[in-house]
Amino acid sequence: MHTRSVTTASTVLSSIFFTLQLVSLACSCFLYFTSDTSSTQREVITRLYHKDLWRHLRRSNSLSTHSLIAVGVQTGLVPLTVCLLVGITKKRRFLMLPWLTVWGLGLVAGIVGAVLC
Repeated sequence: MHTRSVTTASTVLSSIFFTLQLVSLACSCFLYFTSDTSSTQREVITRLYHKDLWRHLRRSNSLSTHSLIAVGVQTGLVPLTVCLLVGITKKRRFLMLPWLTVWGLGLVAGIVGAVLC
């Protein structure tokens, strides 16, 4: 009985994570397609970037480049999350390994990046 509750809990949490990942992917796609308008640039750039970079980012095409990178990263992570969900529901541990590897390395890279910057 204990194993079943752990499987159910991990399936629910992974499904929530997958849903949030799809919403984030849709929002990044929306940002990419609307990043050329001045109102979007004004709203996003002033909230996300330092004041010294505002003029440069408005003149360049950096916002669409950053959102395209986000779309690419999120698109690459969606299949890994699907593998995680299938691995949990079908009890195939080898399908969970890619997700654990990528997110584990991402966590280490994020910590190293935060320390070095």
